[in-house]
Amino acid sequence: MEILSPDGEIGSPLQAIGLLLVTLAGGLILLRGLAAQARDTGLGGLVTSLWRYDSAVALALVALALLNLVNQFTPLTGVFRPEVGDGGLIENLTITVMIFPAVIFLAHLLSGKPRRGHFGPSMMTALSLALLAGFGEEISWGQHWFGLAVPDAIAQTNLQSEINLHNYIPPGMMEAIYFATGLVLLLIAANLRQILKSTEQVRGLLALRALLVLSAVLLCHHVFQELGELAVIIAGFLIWKRLDDGRLSLKPRWLKTLTAY
Repeated sequence: MEILSPDGEIGSPLQAIGLLLVTLAGGLILLRGLAAQARDTGLGGLVTSLWRYDSAVALALVALALLNLVNQFTPLTGVFRPEVGDGGLIENLTITVMIFPAVIFLAHLLSGKPRRGHFGPSMMTALSLALLAGFGEEISWGQHWFGLAVPDAIAQTNLQSEINLHNYIPPGMMEAIYFATGLVLLLIAANLRQILKSTEQVRGLLALRALLVLSAVLLCHHVFQELGELAVIIAGFLIWKRLDDGRLSLKPRWLKTLTAY
């Protein structure tokens, strides 16, 4: 794994090359989507397909990425998380959006009202548990929030002496996981029409595709990975909410059936 990020350093030339290749691939995916949208709906339909919330989110993330570059030279305290520890605007946004589906599901359970969304109780229970686990990992299970003492066994073996599992993963392996996730997101973006169907036929999926491509690009370099996590969580939340509301539907029958349980 050293070939991706030797000794966990963020300045690996190969990491920069990987970012460039993913950016080029993402650009080609978007150009193909733009051409297909313009062909199907004309220039007016193309503008309409881009005039939506997803595009605004993508532009905001691009602006934050530029700030992230500034942060490398002039630390923007309170915006990005410190090298060790939790906190910062970006991380707080990430964990807030991450927990939304679980909170919404729990609110329905407590209200006693039947859910009318696409996702069934088994799928929502599994999703909520996964999100709660992710939330706990992101905040190191409350270590920094509550000033918890770190057991010696963890302090001596965890890369950042934090109460979590993800910091036991070697840095090179973690970079490989992020990069692989970026490639998967590119594949999803490239084949989005085979996976999702929009009930808003004119608007289509172009803006959502752009958000997925941006998420993939941001994940592929250590400098931008905190923003990449936020982008992935936002894209995932938007897809989940629109599927649950019926604004999107899944095309693969097996996936549609599985998620309805």
